[in-house]
Amino acid sequence: MDARDAQSTQRTARRRTDTPRWWRSATGIVLTALVAFVCAATLVITIPIDPVFPYVVLAGFALLILGAVWLILAGVQLGRYRWDRRICLAPAMVALTATLVFFGVPSDLGWRLSVGELTAYAQACTPSSDDQRIGLYDTWRVEPLDTGCHFYLEGGLVNLVGVAQLPGGTDKIGPPERDGEIGYQHIESDWYRFVQIF
Repeated sequence: MDARDAQSTQRTARRRTDTPRWWRSATGIVLTALVAFVCAATLVITIPIDPVFPYVVLAGFALLILGAVWLILAGVQLGRYRWDRRICLAPAMVALTATLVFFGVPSDLGWRLSVGELTAYAQACTPSSDDQRIGLYDTWRVEPLDTGCHFYLEGGLVNLVGVAQLPGGTDKIGPPERDGEIGYQHIESDWYRFVQIF
């Protein structure tokens, strides 16, 4: 190493100072806590089979804003202070959340934790137009039909969505084609997810 390289190394070392405590708190605690909250909210929002669309958009928008803040803080960290591994916690949480949502883990877990209570309710299939929670699902209508029991759930964008227990099965598999029609998609056993064009 010649004298010029040594001077350049010394200047770089002088420029990068120890990370102040307030900065470590901002990047390692405050930002990480905000990202953790939004990631947890995203996982909860995606528990239903058809999440409420405005909530999904809101969570995505919050993650975009926090991602932009993180990029700015990470750039300052790289340029001015010594590297601190805690700044990597936020993107790691976002990556984990995105992976879980992509593979449908929250939705599958929501179904597994709700199917027992839905099955018990479907035995009597008492009609109801009241908002109620069955398992982890917010239902706004329960409707008995000749073919089985329909649970209308919060969610969807424009159409009505829900789950149905159809002991005899159905031949209406696939998306509905006309207003008022219901299309079914098999989940397991005698349970189906449905969409009704509204």
